[in-house]
Amino acid sequence: MSFRNRLLLNFAALFAAFALLLLGVQYHRERQFRRELLEERLGSYADIVSGAGLSPDSAGVDSVRLSSLVRLLPSEVRLTVIDSSGRVLFESSGHAVEEMGNHLHRPEVASAQKNGSGSDIRFSETEGKDFFYLARRSGPFTVRMATAYDARIRHFLQADNVFLWFVMLVFTIALLLLLFVSGRFSKSVTALRSFVRSADRGLVDYDHLHFPSGDLGDVARSVTAQYRKLEESGRIIRAQRKQLLRHFHYFAQGIAIFSVEKKSLYANQHFVQYVNVILDRPTPCVDALWDSPHFKPVVDFLALSKPQRSSTEEAPVFTFPLQAGSVTFNVQTLVYADGSFEITLTDVTQAEKNRLLKQQMSHNITHELRTPVSSISGYLETLLSCPNLSEEQRTRFLQKAHAQTLRLTDLIRDVALISKTEEAPELMPVEEIDIRQVVDEAAEEFSNPLEEAGIRFCSELPELTIRGNYTLVHAIFRNLLENAVRYAGHGVEVHVVCYSVTSEFAYFSFYDTG
Repeated sequence: MSFRNRLLLNFAALFAAFALLLLGVQYHRERQFRRELLEERLGSYADIVSGAGLSPDSAGVDSVRLSSLVRLLPSEVRLTVIDSSGRVLFESSGHAVEEMGNHLHRPEVASAQKNGSGSDIRFSETEGKDFFYLARRSGPFTVRMATAYDARIRHFLQADNVFLWFVMLVFTIALLLLLFVSGRFSKSVTALRSFVRSADRGLVDYDHLHFPSGDLGDVARSVTAQYRKLEESGRIIRAQRKQLLRHFHYFAQGIAIFSVEKKSLYANQHFVQYVNVILDRPTPCVDALWDSPHFKPVVDFLALSKPQRSSTEEAPVFTFPLQAGSVTFNVQTLVYADGSFEITLTDVTQAEKNRLLKQQMSHNITHELRTPVSSISGYLETLLSCPNLSEEQRTRFLQKAHAQTLRLTDLIRDVALISKTEEAPELMPVEEIDIRQVVDEAAEEFSNPLEEAGIRFCSELPELTIRGNYTLVHAIFRNLLENAVRYAGHGVEVHVVCYSVTSEFAYFSFYDTG
């Protein structure tokens, strides 16, 4: 059954019940009113009889006077006078009062004896037909008026049908109005229901969505407008969520999001990979990390964090290093406002190695710088403290101090070059380099130290061009030759060989025979 039919049926049933109740009450009131009119008319006759035909001080009745009064009454009206014991003293219908039974227990007489007045519709044993009786107490007597309960009295006591026809007319008009109103209401509800069904399927056609005018139509239009805004917001949120998940998917670090109950909601491939590196046994479920002692600091941190907090509070963040074999991870935990949290795993193995290398390099540089500085300081102190040195000795000390100064200059240049390489490697120019030419230039630069050390340099490089920074490549071979002069020994050979070339790399071997 359609909504309109259900609405119409419910309202019609409600209105019909109300109309029937109203008709019943009005019908009862109308009958009661007509009965009261009849009682009032018979009561006026009884009052006339009581005032003109009965004497309160007399024990009997004047039948002649009562008979004359009866002739003044309508012919259909009977008069009966009864004493307090229920004995009939006068009857206008002509029946012998001696033959009439005791009337004390007649309903109308008993009510009149008790309340002063009473009425009833019943069968008359004397006349053998139904009568409408009205009895009133008058001193020691009870005056009873009666009229035959025939078709005329029945018609008089019936309620007027005008009100019934009026109610039927009002009901018909109300039903027509209800049809009209329910039609308009049903159109709005049907359109709104169609919108809800389309919204469930995600196929709302806003351009062809129309609601009738009226309050319900205005409400429906407001609902659809708000839903359209929510739908647009949801579309934006879904797009942003896709972008965020795509970003997480290609994120260089491992990231996972967990619920308040520590159940994984999302984990990218790097996080799954790193968790399997950390755990003793491979697992496809990242929730297994909570059984590992490596993540106990995270569990302790979450236990100390508030389960819920306002959005204005700063998000708690906890970071600690995690060592799994030869791999070092940096673990960061961020707790959201709703109690959920994310864990980020960053592989810092190479960064840690670089840190150790830098630390070792800093130590070596410090050691290398200390040697020439100490030598220069020693030579200068000797010159200052020994003014009697010969010119030859002074010259030799100055030459050695100058040599250490050159060495110190080279070290400072190397440190500056390394710092520049570390801080901004993208700013280092890259060009085509003839590797054999670079090696020959470095050997030419160290030709005198090589001859003094009795070292024979052998370059076995082919014609080869690589892409790189000329200064750095030159520094590599220059430092190698310098180390050979210092540490290879006297009378050895130093060789440089290119033993392999691929599409991306060239491999060299630098060795000595010492």
